[in-house]
Amino acid sequence: MQRISIEQARPGMTVAKPVMNEAGVVLVGAGTPLTDSTIERLKHLEISSIIVKGRPLDIGVQDKPFEQVCAELDERFSLVSDDKLCGQIKEIIRNDLRRRREEEG
Repeated sequence: MQRISIEQARPGMTVAKPVMNEAGVVLVGAGTPLTDSTIERLKHLEISSIIVKGRPLDIGVQDKPFEQVCAELDERFSLVSDDKLCGQIKEIIRNDLRRRREEEG
C-alpha cells in the first residue's frame, strides 16, 4: 500500500483503504479501481490523499527486507524487553507488519 496525493492518482490504480470525508462517509470503497471521473470528484471534494494498492509510484525509497524491519523493531523495544505488555505490543506490531507485506504480495 502507498499513500499518494490525489494529484498523483491515475486511472487504473486501485484504492486500498476506503476514502472518507471529514464526517466519516465513505466516498470510494476499498478495492475500487480509480477512473478519471472518480479522481476529479475526489479533487472537487478536496480529498488531498488516498491509499492505493501496491507501490505504483517510485518515491526513491527501497522497501526494507522484512528481516531488517523486524530487527529494527526489536532494537526499538530493547529497553523494555523485560516488560510483558511491551513484548505483546511488539508482537502485535510484528504480526501487523507481516500481514501488510502479505497483502501487498
